[in-house]
Amino acid sequence: MTKPTILLAMRPQGAVAATRALGEYARLERAPTYATAVACLGERDIDLVIAGIYFDEIRLFDLLRHLRHELSGVPVVCARLGETEVPAITLEGISIAATTMGAAAFVDLPILRGEASLDQEFRSAVLRYVRRR
Repeated sequence: MTKPTILLAMRPQGAVAATRALGEYARLERAPTYATAVACLGERDIDLVIAGIYFDEIRLFDLLRHLRHELSGVPVVCARLGETEVPAITLEGISIAATTMGAAAFVDLPILRGEASLDQEFRSAVLRYVRRR
């Protein structure tokens, strides 16, 4: 079975954690900037985008807008991977905005900790959205 290709549109530390959690289950492409993400989406056949909420100075919504207009068949999961204090209402607002703009889901799991159980939970939460061909 061919591994899906997942674009990690997130800060470097998030990409390291996501690679640890997903690396043996998927081919991963890293895109730390909006420009890199758009280029990768144009050059490769991507099965899922995982976008961090702090992606490229909060360009998450620009990326969602691009995907909605240019590649609407590519599923997106928005994620917060760290434990920075963020008010619950703010996270709820990001989740609502992201799903309204086309994201399949919003995942809030502190996988930066490096705990195997959290990595497993993250895998389960995101891999269900991989595009099936």
